[in-house]
Amino acid sequence: MIKPKVLTVFLVSWVLAACVQIPNTPATYSGPVAHLNDSIRKVSMIKWHFYELSMVDDRPIYASSACTYDGGANSQLGSDVCRGRHAVPAGNRIVHIRAVNYLSVPFFSLFNNIYKVEGDVLVTLEAGAEYFVKGELTQGDAAVWVEDAMGELVSQKIETR
Repeated sequence: MIKPKVLTVFLVSWVLAACVQIPNTPATYSGPVAHLNDSIRKVSMIKWHFYELSMVDDRPIYASSACTYDGGANSQLGSDVCRGRHAVPAGNRIVHIRAVNYLSVPFFSLFNNIYKVEGDVLVTLEAGAEYFVKGELTQGDAAVWVEDAMGELVSQKIETR
C-alpha cells in the first residue's frame, strides 16, 4: 500500500515538473543572414491572427504566438503582443510557417473555433533582405505564405479549405 504522504509528494512533484519550461534561446548563425518577420492581425480585443515562422531547416524558432503566450503582465489586456523578426541564414532554406489564431483569454477558446494551417516551404533568401510571413484565416479558409519586402510571393501558399 502506498502511503498518502508519498503519493502526495509524487503528485506535487509531477505537477511542478510539468510547469517547468525550458528557456528558449534564439538561434544564432554565422555568415550572411536575411530577416524573416512574423505578421499579426488584431481581430478583436482578445483575438489575434499570427502568421509566423516556427522552424528553419528543422531547427525550432521562438514563434510570436509562443512569445505572446509566455508574455508580460498585460498580455490578457491585449497590450503585450510579440512580433518576431528572425535572422535566418541566406540561401535556399526550408522553413516551417503557420497561421494560427490566438486568444489572450484561454477560457474563450471553448467558444471560438481555432483555425490553423502550417507546413514547410522552400525559399531562397538574399543576404540583408527582409521577408514577411503573410496569410489569411477565416472560418472556411486558411492560408500562409512568405513575401519579400515588395509584397511579391517568394514561396508556395499552404492552404486548407
